[in-house]
Amino acid sequence: MVRISEVAARSGVPATTLRYYDTIGLIGARREANGYRSYDDTVLERLAFIEAAKALSLPLTEIAGLLVVVEEETCTQVREALAPRLADRLREVDEHLAALQRLRNQLDSANQRVTACPDSGAACRSECILLDDRHQPCTSRDAHEGDPRL
Repeated sequence: MVRISEVAARSGVPATTLRYYDTIGLIGARREANGYRSYDDTVLERLAFIEAAKALSLPLTEIAGLLVVVEEETCTQVREALAPRLADRLREVDEHLAALQRLRNQLDSANQRVTACPDSGAACRSECILLDDRHQPCTSRDAHEGDPRL
């Protein structure tokens, strides 16, 4: 049996996190007579799985369920439990990447329009340079003619 400080040192997981994991049932600690938590050696393997799953952005509630499968089932059952969840995460990441790429393209386009705006002493409406490609960017002082604010 090892104490929480040793588990923290060996796993790299802070003691506060270990206490939290114990509280929510991800890991189990035995309480000694003095109130200290002590863990068996299997806690390090369990923590390695938890940290690997967290690195894949799996929620702790899902990790708890996967721990049960990993520790009690066959490799085939583990694969059948993990594969669909990992495929779901891949789809989610692909959607996020596509959204980020669209945002990047919009930012690049807006940046090009801002950079192309000429130097001018006239007031410029900020919305003229942030409009999408369907609108003409502010290209000269003449773009503001007829603006009641001028």
